[in-house]
Amino acid sequence: MLPKYQYAVPLLILASAFTLAQDAPQEKLIGPVRVKIQDEKPVIFEPVLPLDPVKRVEYQFIPQNLGLNVKVENKMLHLGFMFTQFKIDEQIQFVQVQMQQRPLPKTPGGKDRDGMQCDFNMGQLRVTKSVEVIATRPGKEKQRRRDAVLVRYLVHNLDKVPHKVAMRIHVDVFIVNNDGALFAAPNQPGKILDGVTLEGKMVPDFLQMLERPNLADPGFVAHYTFALGGGIERPSRLVLTSLRADFGNGWNPQAMPAGGDSAMAILWDPKEIKPGAKMEMGYALGQGVAYKVENEGVTKVDLTGSFEPGKLFTINALVSDPSEGQSLTLELPAGMERMEGKETQAVPAIDAEGNCLVQWKARVLETGRFPLRVHSSTGTTQTKIITITPAK
Repeated sequence: MLPKYQYAVPLLILASAFTLAQDAPQEKLIGPVRVKIQDEKPVIFEPVLPLDPVKRVEYQFIPQNLGLNVKVENKMLHLGFMFTQFKIDEQIQFVQVQMQQRPLPKTPGGKDRDGMQCDFNMGQLRVTKSVEVIATRPGKEKQRRRDAVLVRYLVHNLDKVPHKVAMRIHVDVFIVNNDGALFAAPNQPGKILDGVTLEGKMVPDFLQMLERPNLADPGFVAHYTFALGGGIERPSRLVLTSLRADFGNGWNPQAMPAGGDSAMAILWDPKEIKPGAKMEMGYALGQGVAYKVENEGVTKVDLTGSFEPGKLFTINALVSDPSEGQSLTLELPAGMERMEGKETQAVPAIDAEGNCLVQWKARVLETGRFPLRVHSSTGTTQTKIITITPAK
C-alpha cells in the first residue's frame, strides 16, 4: 500500500481543476432557439472621410431656358450657358418664365446646403430645378473636394391625365482653353470618344471631358456623373458631336466628329408620368466624380450560421460600387462576441465575378434582442435587429 501523502498530489490537482472550472466563464448552453431578424432602415450620415474646406466650384443660373454656367477654380467647363429644353407630349417647350430662386432646405440632420432651387409650371406640370454644390469622391489626396454641382429636375404631374416628358441639355463643350475637347468613359477603356452616340446601357456612370485628347496626358479632366441613384433617372442617350451639328431644328442632333468645335447633347427619352406622380432627372458636373445621392458603396448585410449560444454565425457585407478608401466597421452589442475579422476592415476591390465582400464571424453568448450594426466610412449604417429566444 502506498503512503497517504502519495494520494495528496492527485487529490490536490483534482480539487484545483474543480475550482478553476467553477471560476471560468460559463456559456449558456440553452440548445435550440428561435431567431427573428429585422432590417432597420439604413441611416445616412455625413461621410467620415476628410473634407477639404475650400469651395472650388462656382455656378451661375439664369431663368431663360434654365441656363447654367459652371466653373472649377476659374477653369471653364463649357462655353456660355448649358440650356435645358423639355418635350411634353411630343411638343418642344422653351422655358422663358421668370422664377424666384430660394435656398435649398436643410439636410435631414439639420445642416445647411450650398445651393438654390426654383419652381415653374409647364401647363399642369410643376418643375423644381435645384443646383447644389457637392463634395466628390476622394482621389489620391484622400480628401473630398467641393468641386462639383448636383443638378436635379423634379417633375410633378398635377393634372388628371398622364403626360409624357422628355428633357434635353445642350452643351457647347470647352475645357480650360480647348474648344474641341473630346471625351472618355470607364466603359470604353482605351478610347477617345468623338462623333458617337452612347445609348441605353452604353451610357456610362460618368463621362470624362479631356483638355487634351490623350489618355496618358489628358491635362485637366472634368466629369459629368450620371449614375446618381436615389431614384434619379439617368440619361437615355449622350450625343458627342460637333457644334456644327443641327441642335436648333431637331430634337435629336446628329453625331459627327468635333472638328475642333465639340458639343454634346444629354437626352432623357419620353417617359409617362401618371396623374399625381413625380419623376426626377439629373446629373452632376465638376472636376470630381459625384457620390450617389444615397451614398456610394451601398452595403447589403446578410447573416448565416447558428444563433444558438456558443456557436458561430457569419456576418457577410456585400458592397456595391465601393469607393476608394472605403472601410466597414462592425458594431456588436453586449451579448455577442466577435471571433474572426478585424473590427474595421478595408473594402477590397471587386473580384473577377463582380463581388466585393467583407466578412466577420461572431458568436451569441446569451438569448435576447440584439442590434448588430455595420458602419461604412462613406456615411451609411446598416442595422440588423436579431431577437433570440429559447425554442419551446
